[in-house]
Amino acid sequence: MAKEEKILVIGAGGQIGSELTSSLREIYGQENIIAADIRPLDDAPSELLNTLDSKLLHSIVEKHNITQIYQLAAILSATGEKNPHRAWELNINGLINVLEIAVQMNLKKVYWPSSIAVFGPNTPKVNTPQYTIMEPSTVYGIS
Repeated sequence: MAKEEKILVIGAGGQIGSELTSSLREIYGQENIIAADIRPLDDAPSELLNTLDSKLLHSIVEKHNITQIYQLAAILSATGEKNPHRAWELNINGLINVLEIAVQMNLKKVYWPSSIAVFGPNTPKVNTPQYTIMEPSTVYGIS
């Protein structure tokens, strides 16, 4: 029998994270989707988590027997441009923590979505090819 999927959604309090968490719970069941965010969430099961805290991340993955992580925690465009060092720290180091835990704990999958911000002014705007120019002009696009 296949192991039951237990999914950790990091950044579950955000616009995409809240919708994704809800949809995943419809598919896998409420108890199999752990919502995590830096702020307390109303929906259970949930955890307080800053992805920069690798020890806490590890303990949450272990506690809930996580098999997959959706890493959505990030500092986005305008806020990132105001504090690029903080954006880089969270966006890159948070991802590195997730990837390291995934290797250590032998997780099945890690999802880390991209953004249109990875493109730049030279990317073709019409009939954009799958593999094309990426020249991000913001710290969010870079990270």
